[in-house]
Amino acid sequence: MSARHSEIASVEEFVRLRLSEDPAEYERSAWAGMPLGVWWQLVREHPQMRFWAAHNRTCPPEILAELAKDDDWRVRERVLCRRSCPPELLEQLADDPHDAVRNTVATHPRSPRSAVARLVDDPWPVIAEAARARLANWPAQ
Repeated sequence: MSARHSEIASVEEFVRLRLSEDPAEYERSAWAGMPLGVWWQLVREHPQMRFWAAHNRTCPPEILAELAKDDDWRVRERVLCRRSCPPELLEQLADDPHDAVRNTVATHPRSPRSAVARLVDDPWPVIAEAARARLANWPAQ
């Protein structure tokens, strides 16, 4: 198996790749997969790496669900920025206390209509306008 397709075998390897100054190693931390047990160890034991776990393209849905509950809004928002973000996470975070997270819900193409509808009266006008525009242009069922 080539290095391009090899799985990351440990938390220590993920952290080393992520902190590397070698662009190839640094980028590998964003696309290489890991066994589920390694994912869980990473998010539980290395809170400073939770954002980067969410950034990895292979991050499993159960890890994304865990990261969506993170105290750091940047981690929650990074989960939602994924094109493949599960609609249930977008629904869950429609009431998030942070504006950037709610704005991502309002503008994400996979947001459920019910999540977007909850944002039409958001206290931040940019979010409310984005939600109203999305609903006005919602495809007919």
